[in-house]
Amino acid sequence: MLSVILTILKIIGIIILVLLGLVLSILLLVLFVPIRYRVKAEHGDALMINGRVSWLMHIIRARIHKTDNDSRIWIRIFGFLVYDSSKEKVKKEKKIGKKSNSKKARAKKAEQKEADSEKFDNRPGNGINDNSEVKSDTDLKIDSEVDTEVKSDIKSDKIISDSQETDIPKSKISLKTKVVNFFHNIKRKIIEFFKKLLNIKNRVHLIISFVREEVNKEAFRISFASLFKLIKHILPTKIRSNLIFGTGDPCSTGQILGILSIIYSFYGDKIKITPDFENKVLKGSHYAKGRIRLWTILIIVIKLLLDKRFKEFKMNYQQLKEAL
Repeated sequence: MLSVILTILKIIGIIILVLLGLVLSILLLVLFVPIRYRVKAEHGDALMINGRVSWLMHIIRARIHKTDNDSRIWIRIFGFLVYDSSKEKVKKEKKIGKKSNSKKARAKKAEQKEADSEKFDNRPGNGINDNSEVKSDTDLKIDSEVDTEVKSDIKSDKIISDSQETDIPKSKISLKTKVVNFFHNIKRKIIEFFKKLLNIKNRVHLIISFVREEVNKEAFRISFASLFKLIKHILPTKIRSNLIFGTGDPCSTGQILGILSIIYSFYGDKIKITPDFENKVLKGSHYAKGRIRLWTILIIVIKLLLDKRFKEFKMNYQQLKEAL
């Protein structure tokens, strides 16, 4: 009996170890296997973008295709199509068609009901019931006389109320009180304006002192360094680009060229930029390939969050928010 129990426990332990090994291997795959992407784009006379994303040794794949007239996104898992944007568009169009057809059917039914009701009303004998009582000419005259008497009473009441209101003397405000109130309002507005200025001055002083603190300066430096590492990791590792651009104005074209020259610090001669100082043009062909590792992103974020200076910065920022 004891040997049977030990055997069962051994089997359960082996199953648990196998499950833990599977979970650990999946976690390692998710963290260390990179997400690979590749993009190819051409623009000028026509637009064309082709993109591919794959993960876990092409188990999960996605493709993007976009032109001036059409766009499509589809995702496959283990080779099976999971999502297709073109099919979703077809489904939406079918739903819209069904809704429009149902609306037309409802409108036709409503028109048919109205037509049937008009036919029924126009049938003889349906205007006034035979058993309904019809007022005679004398009754109508009596009703009109009663209405005129009621209206005359209401008019007389209004005239009396208007005469009573005219008899009530209105309060006269002297010129002196008007002048005093005018200057009092001006004084109040000036005081409120200076209070707002003092409040803004205090807020600016708090923000400047917050920025000038050494701990906050170090936290800003660490945050920007982490952000730079994150962007550098996400950006493509291989790139080829050929761009021809011009705004039609030589001055603005030169300014944009100066801004685009920053890209040379990342990729150097892999990017070719040709400015056109005379014509307004934007043409080019681009190719980019890269990978993203979740483990690298996780390490960058954890290092930033565990840094003491960043923690103090968060506390100081919370105090600044409460003071403002």
